[in-house]
Amino acid sequence: MQDTWTARDLPVLDATVRLLEDSYMVTVSDIAARTGIPLTEVARALEALHPDYVDFRKTTTGGDPTFWYVLKATPQARRVVGQWPTAGSLVDRLAQQLAAEAATEADPERKSLLSYAARLIGDTLRESAVQAASRVLWPAEDTARPVTHPSNGTVS
Repeated sequence: MQDTWTARDLPVLDATVRLLEDSYMVTVSDIAARTGIPLTEVARALEALHPDYVDFRKTTTGGDPTFWYVLKATPQARRVVGQWPTAGSLVDRLAQQLAAEAATEADPERKSLLSYAARLIGDTLRESAVQAASRVLWPAEDTARPVTHPSNGTVS
């Protein structure tokens, strides 16, 4: 079976989310123009992405997908394309930023503490940090909300 996620679905999803930033809805033809993917393939991708990632609507056009459209992208879609953080990506970015701060810190004691914090958050305590970040990102939920990445099945 062919991998459609990286070759078709993810580029279509990314273009859809970006286009929705400038419009209240986007057509299959808008997405095809942005991605260079043929109309019929964009329509197939949107069918596969509906309803978990997009709200895809078909108009009565006799099967012509030109004016079929996406009304909205889900929060999960925004996280998958990187527009919204996942708990894991937030923790990774925080650890990277702490490491970058450590690299430019002149005070040896502070440099050591920043490096240690980066290692703790990014490695040793990453799982706990992801759980905590999940609770910060989605405070209304008592338990962490895992996000499964369709491309490889990992959870962050």
